[in-house]
Order: sequence, then structure tokens, then C-alpha cells
Amino acid sequence: MADDQELSRRLTDVARGTDGVSHVFPAQSIVRVAADEVAAQLELRQPGTMVDVHRGGGAVRIAAEVAVDGARPATETVREVGERIRSVVDAEPGPRPDTITVVVRLVDDTVGLTADDVAAGTV
Repeated sequence: MADDQELSRRLTDVARGTDGVSHVFPAQSIVRVAADEVAAQLELRQPGTMVDVHRGGGAVRIAAEVAVDGARPATETVREVGERIRSVVDAEPGPRPDTITVVVRLVDDTVGLTADDVAAGTV
């Protein structure tokens, strides 16, 4: 497989580019996210690496956390993110991931709402 940071950046772009995804969150623990932010500021880690590529104990695990926009069912969006990630990693040389996990962290279902709806308190 490609360098894990480069692969994470590419997988993050794939997740972001999926219809229905409004945001990609860091899939790592808050402590690791903080450490990665410091590393990115020090240019030790590439920005845009939200999808976690974890290797350990002979296993490869990939995790993504996304916000969906409500334009289509969240299950369809999550399934497509997982399929798109799988297609990218299947094209890479090396071991295949043991798991690919995609989690919806937020449903941002504001599709079709107007400022008047919000002001009127109908949402």
C-alpha cells in the first residue's frame, strides 16, 4: 500500500467527494487528533488526512467518520463511501484491509430549509 498518510489523504478526498457527504471528521481519538494537529502544524503530517489507516498486529484497519447532508438516505451514503474506499485500497499493492468502517457522526438534514423556516421556528 501507499504511504499511510498519502493513502489517508486520498481516502479523505474520496469520502468528501461522495454525494451526500457534507463533512469528513477525524476518525481517530481526540488525543490522537490533537497530536496530529500539532504534527501537521510542524509539517510532520500532511493536512487532509481524516480517514484513519491503522496497521498493527498484522492487521490493516481503515475508519472514516462523516456527516451526511440528508439529500439521500444515510445508509446509501455510508455504503457508497465504503465502496469507494474499498475500490481505492483494492487498487493498491500490498495487504488488503481487514476492516473498513464508515460511521455517520452527524446528519445535517437542512436540505430544503430556508432562513424563513429557521426564523419561524418550524425546524
